[in-house]
Amino acid sequence: MGFLKLFRQFKKLIAPYPTKSYGRNLNLQEKEEIRRKWTEIEGLIKLGRPSNFKTAVFEADKLLDHALKLLGYRGQTMGDRMKSISRSDFEKSFFDDMWQAHKVRNEMVHNINYEVMDFEAKRVIEKFKRVLRELGVL
Repeated sequence: MGFLKLFRQFKKLIAPYPTKSYGRNLNLQEKEEIRRKWTEIEGLIKLGRPSNFKTAVFEADKLLDHALKLLGYRGQTMGDRMKSISRSDFEKSFFDDMWQAHKVRNEMVHNINYEVMDFEAKRVIEKFKRVLRELGVL
């Protein structure tokens, strides 16, 4: 019984210092901000215009980067923050989705002739959504 009491006291001591993965350190206001922004992104896709598809992908990428910063992942660039996520915390498909979605955004930025089609934008947005859910912020 003494060990259990000591363990509970220890948990109370570390409670103010949240962990840096799975979104456990986001407060309700931060989660609501992310959910609100995500609703806007999904609304852009529903509009069905190519310019909105592009904007939705850009905004989803920015939202993921914002979430990574809030979760405490470090790095000077989004790529650095993505690389700092521990491979043991998530399945391989999480990393595949995250990198594929981010690469589409990069292709849109660096290739002026790149046109994102509706089916591709929807696929990429679903990847961002899955990643944000896995991180525990959606």
